[in-house]
Amino acid sequence: MSPGCPGRLSAGVVALAAACLASLTATALVGRWLILAPQGAAELLAARTLPPRPVHGLPFAEEINRAAQRHRLDPSLVAAVVAVESDFSPHARSPKGAQGLMQLLPAAWREAAPASCREDPCAWQPEANLDAGSRYLRLMLDRFGGDVRLALAAYNAGPAPVAAHGVPPYRETRGYLLRVGMAWWELRRTGTLRPLPRALLRSLDRLPVAVAASAALACTLAAAVVWRAGRRP
Repeated sequence: MSPGCPGRLSAGVVALAAACLASLTATALVGRWLILAPQGAAELLAARTLPPRPVHGLPFAEEINRAAQRHRLDPSLVAAVVAVESDFSPHARSPKGAQGLMQLLPAAWREAAPASCREDPCAWQPEANLDAGSRYLRLMLDRFGGDVRLALAAYNAGPAPVAAHGVPPYRETRGYLLRVGMAWWELRRTGTLRPLPRALLRSLDRLPVAVAASAALACTLAAAVVWRAGRRP
């Protein structure tokens, strides 16, 4: 081994350590959130009365706070629904025809639209959409005795399946409850949704695999650096 090789090998070891440390730190942070957020979500979804938690630092935060207050809702719950339904995009449209920030289907819009703005184009106006979505969520809460899980399940799947089955055995609805609950937990904790939690919520289904794959890839690449450094003359 040449005199220069130990130095290169040491640099490779440092690269390996740094890459693995960075990867493991990111994995630990994301993993911690993935453990704590579902636990917090389960507790919140089981609660019946919570003090309102206004939100800030989000698109349409003031409109969310006003709509929630108008319909006797926790603003952080309304913001959680908006985060999961549209990621705060007022122009969002689902394949099923749900519209706007709170992704109301036409039938739900007709039931809950504000009296001052009932025409279909109003569904794209953020304030009107937030008012209608909050009112519809309040209707579901009243219908199901204040049970947040059932109200959110009805918001997602419709009230008829919930009246028949409780939380229906739909994968989409169960995933929806988890996402809303996790967003709600973060919003109750901090009053806002920072970029990282928003990104994690968007990719929740793929997240465990992605985290494991990124950690493995980082360590594999760093090991390759060490191997190549050791082979150079």
